Amino acid sequence: MSAAQIDALAATVGDLRSLLGSDARALALRRALMEGSLGALPAKVPGVSESVLGPLRGSLVLPSVRISSMLEAEDGTTKWALEFGDGQSAETVLIPSRTRATVCVSSQSGCTRSCAFCATATLGFRRHLTAGEIVHQYLVARDAAAQAGLEASNVVFMGMGEPLDNLDAVLLAARSLTDVFPGLSPRRVTVSTSGVVPRMARFLRESRASLALSLNASDDATRTKIMPHNRTWPLASIVKVLREASSERPRRYFVEYVQLPGVNDTAEDAARIAELLRGLDVHVNVIPHNPFPGSPFRAPAREDTLRFHDQVKAQGLTGIIRWPRGRDVSGACGQLALRA
Repeated sequence: MSAAQIDALAATVGDLRSLLGSDARALALRRALMEGSLGALPAKVPGVSESVLGPLRGSLVLPSVRISSMLEAEDGTTKWALEFGDGQSAETVLIPSRTRATVCVSSQSGCTRSCAFCATATLGFRRHLTAGEIVHQYLVARDAAAQAGLEASNVVFMGMGEPLDNLDAVLLAARSLTDVFPGLSPRRVTVSTSGVVPRMARFLRESRASLALSLNASDDATRTKIMPHNRTWPLASIVKVLREASSERPRRYFVEYVQLPGVNDTAEDAARIAELLRGLDVHVNVIPHNPFPGSPFRAPAREDTLRFHDQVKAQGLTGIIRWPRGRDVSGACGQLALRA
């Protein structure tokens, strides 16, 4: 995108005010972008005259996106494969609950990491997504949720990709999602990371969104086997960033822990997790591994997940079990690999 072009779905009311010279016009255009037809700027924007908007039309860039597939799981979870203008694709998942819905967005096509328990790693890295392409994913899922009478009030950056390797776009997308339209609470936007230490510190300085650490092991040796980049940023360096940020202002972190049977789910692991995170305000989510073709790991038995979760709670840690959603359409955590 050239300097003269504007990523329209990433532009906040404040950004548009500087272009349009008016709060009212900025609000009107932002509403039209967020609530109008996806992929196209309306022919007319109520409240913005064409004499003002016309000269800007060529600069406002909307992502070129088409839905190449949509699959609905038995539990109501919906997965879309979105193809962008250059032919690259990413997946988006809508996870409904009784009163609201969570949208899981991708930040990359493919992924820059090689986590052994994740199907996306089998794709390799294709490219970063723009902020507008990330926001577009939310709008697709939001509109589908609305048709089911649900509010898409939560967004998690836990789809394809390592969000902090695409930090500039992720910060812009999170800022857009929490702007007046669509107006999500920053507490309900969560960005996950496998532990990219330099960018974690920047994210915690610059964003009001929540941070989730994909931990998945209680010691460096195990973590390096399943997450090779741990050699670069071992556990101590990751936790140090969290402690330093918490010392500047209190904040809660989410910790994601994919349970791999016989690999990282012993009572000793639970004790080490608690020692590693001691003094931090954390919410630990135990995630039973979701298998995929070629995965070297099996799914844990339900009783083993309950046992390990009890062991984690016994250490004084709070959290839940994130039971699989959308597994039958390869839409569960760790299964996104553009498979139909």
